[in-house]
Order: sequence, then structure tokens, then C-alpha cells
Amino acid sequence: MKQTKKQPFLYRRRFIIGYILLGIIFFALLSYLPSIAPGGLSENEMTSAIASDQTKINFIQAGHIVDFPYHALQKLCLHFFGLSLYTIKLPSIIIGTLAAFFMVLLLNRWFKSDVAIIGSILTTLSTAFLSLATFGTPVVMYIFWLSIILWAGSKIVGNNKPPLLLVMLFITCLSLALYTPHLCYVVLGIGIAGLAHPHLRFAVKQLSGFQFALCIVLGLALISPLVASCILHHEIIRELAWMQDFSFENLINNVSQAFSPFFSFSMAYNSIYLTPLFSLATVALIIIGALASIGKLFTSRNSVTSLLVIFSILISSLNQSAAIAVIVPIAILTAAAFESIVGKWHSLFPENPYAHLIGALPISTVVCMIVFSGASHFIFGYHYTPIIAQNFNDDIVLIKKNLQEGDTLVLGEETEHAEFFRLFSEYNRIEVANAIPEQPQGRIVLLGHTTDSAKLNLKQIITSRKSTNSDRLYIYEQIQSESVEGDTNGSDNGPDENAQ
Repeated sequence: MKQTKKQPFLYRRRFIIGYILLGIIFFALLSYLPSIAPGGLSENEMTSAIASDQTKINFIQAGHIVDFPYHALQKLCLHFFGLSLYTIKLPSIIIGTLAAFFMVLLLNRWFKSDVAIIGSILTTLSTAFLSLATFGTPVVMYIFWLSIILWAGSKIVGNNKPPLLLVMLFITCLSLALYTPHLCYVVLGIGIAGLAHPHLRFAVKQLSGFQFALCIVLGLALISPLVASCILHHEIIRELAWMQDFSFENLINNVSQAFSPFFSFSMAYNSIYLTPLFSLATVALIIIGALASIGKLFTSRNSVTSLLVIFSILISSLNQSAAIAVIVPIAILTAAAFESIVGKWHSLFPENPYAHLIGALPISTVVCMIVFSGASHFIFGYHYTPIIAQNFNDDIVLIKKNLQEGDTLVLGEETEHAEFFRLFSEYNRIEVANAIPEQPQGRIVLLGHTTDSAKLNLKQIITSRKSTNSDRLYIYEQIQSESVEGDTNGSDNGPDENAQ
């Protein structure tokens, strides 16, 4: 009997090594990028931090239920690590890392390993994904919930006896996804499909009575705070399922404005996202993937992809931020494009390993070019695109670097985001005031304005490269009054109170 030659260790473990390297690069980028790109906070991030601070134990009665899972995590980060650029972005870094992990699992579920790793690299290292994972807003939850729900759902449907923990994870994600605006339609669609599709009904029937009852109890327990808060505050229902100013004109404008930054190659929009979020090469791959999927439109993978594209367009008409959910179907279409390209090449030389190697070289080159161009675009774009850079404020970086416990931060009458800066008093023990106190304990730091007080001596001016008014912090110290031992008459009395 002819013995097959044992493959080298590195070759047999090439995909594991590839994913380990991808994970290291991805996490390193998420750890380093917030300080350089965009290097500040957007208005939405400041609003998110304020909302997280307002998330208290009585969040149900207070009505602070929208995006509660994200705000609860951000609240914990602020509580344990204080207020800083990284603590505001840390929840998105954590959730983005988990979303990337489940996205990799999803692509491996639907594609072969060689195609899945290419799709994983292009998705997780893209400008769009890095933006989501480094912006401290709940928008990242759209990708997070969709990636887990799709992966867990595909595992359950393809398994005659799905593990209970997997089913519970699926139910947990479906329940918590209801806290994210407009994802209720995803849950509703899955519920309708579960009742209508025979394969999905069969998957549900595989659960025992105890498992089914346990899942029902788990789901009801997770959504009960949401239901109670909606009963107390009816406006939450509109925020989660609809829009404030409904009109067909607004619906069309929202779709146009939501997707404009995604594929704009000629101009930059007044947005927090760089344009284009998807490069021309990625768009070409999306088109190839869509064309390759037309012949298999009714397979589960392509049906889900089509529904996700439709869902992303419809949901963007209600909420422009939710358009970022299109990343999930784009990741699938990109992988489908490489599946088609690799399959065509291998079909020409099915038994020639050298031809396979030669075909892998241009594919690797294209992938590297897309990744490196996207990374450089992300890093430098926020520094050289004024219309986008102006939407970020780095005052938090300057305050964190130059102020210490006991200092007093004085806000001007026209200070923007004053409510956000007051969080320093709670999380960093820096006193925040609207005016210079009569008896300050430490240094006085004025944000964006000066003073002509005779009691203070200007010691330092801290500037910012992100603001039109670049002088951001004026650091003053108190002038120590010296005792007068005697006047010209030799008396021990102080100066005359009526002296001019």
C-alpha cells in the first residue's frame, strides 16, 4: 500500500497560524489606533458617555433602556478606569473584538478555510470595521448581534441535536438585540421564518420540553426590563421601532445620506466616517460576489445575504447610523467573490499544486494591497480631511494629560459639551466649575477662555491641532500674597483700605 507523505507541521497548521496572526494584528490596531486616528471624540461619543453616566440602578423607571447593554458596559469602564479617551472607546474595542471573532466563525461556517481566512482579513481590517470598533458609540452593536445570531442560527439549523448552551446563546442574543433600535425587525423576521420554514420548525422540535421551557423563561427574563420601561415610557417604542419625524421624503433622504460615505470616491462628506468606507477594489469584489451568488440565490447563505442587504437599506431609512449593518452581507459577498475566483482557477488545474501556488500569489498581493491601503487611509485620513477632522474634539486628551486630582477646570459660558466635561468631577476627581472659585485648592485651568484676575498667574497654555481656536487650556496658579513687615511710616499695619 502506498503511504501518503506527511505534510509539514506549518502547512497543516497554516490556517490556525493565520488566524492567530490576524487576531494579534487586529487587537494591536484596536489598542493603538484610538490615540492617533481620529485622536479625539465625536459628539456622538460624548453623548454616549453622558447616557452611560445616567444609567443607574433605576434605569427601568428612568427610561434609560435604549442600548442598555452597551451603556452598562461603558458605565463599568468609566467607574473602574475613570474618564479618558480609551475608557469611552473600550466597550467598542471589546465588543468589536467579539464581533470580529464571530464574523470569522460565520465565514468559516459558510466557506472553505482558504476562502474564509481571506474574507476574514478583508473584513476585520477594513476601514469600516476599524471605525466601528474604535468609536465609543452603540452603533457597533448592530454588527455584534447580527454576527452572533447568524453564526449560532446556522449551527442550530445544521445540527439534529443542537447543544443547549448554543440555543441559550441564540435566545440571549435575540432578546438583548431588542434593546438596539430597529433590530426588533430582525427578531420579528426570524420569528416568522421559524414558524413558516419547515427546516426551522424541525430544528425547534429537536428541543426537549425542558429545554424549550428554559429558553422561553430566559427570553422573558431578559426582555422584561425592556417591556416594563416601554410601559412606563411609551416614547421608547417609537425610538426602538420607528423614527421621530416620519415622512416619505425623510425616508429617501436618510437612505441617501446613510450610504453616501460608503461608496463616495470623489468627495468627503461632513461625517465621522472617512469616504469611501469601502475601496474601489472592495466594491469590485462585492459585484463579483453578487454575480457569483445569482445562480445559487435560494441557498441559505445567499438568501440570508439578500435579506440582510434589504434589511440594511430599509433600516437606514429609519436610522442613518444603522446602515453600518451592511458590513455583514458585504463580508459574505467579498468571501463569495474569492470563492468564485479561487474555484475558477483550481478548475483549470485541478491536480497541479504548482498552479495553485502561482494562483495564490496574485490573490495574496491583491489582499495585501487592499488591507494596507485601507489601513493607511484610516490612519492618515482623519488628519488630512478637514471636513471630517472638525467633527472630533481632543480636549479630553489634553485635560487627562495636563490636569491632576485637586485641580479646578473652569468652563466658559459658551463651552460646548459642558455636560460632558462635568463628568471629570465624578470619575477623575477634578473639580469642574462655571466660574473661578473664591478659594481654589489647586491650579485653575480655564477651558477655551482666559481671565484677567489679579489673583492668578498664567503659567502655561496648552494648544490643540484639532481646533480652530487652538489655545484650549489656560493653566493658572494662585499668586501668593506676601506679608508686609512695615510701611514707610514704620507701622505694622497693612496698606490703607482706601488706597487707590
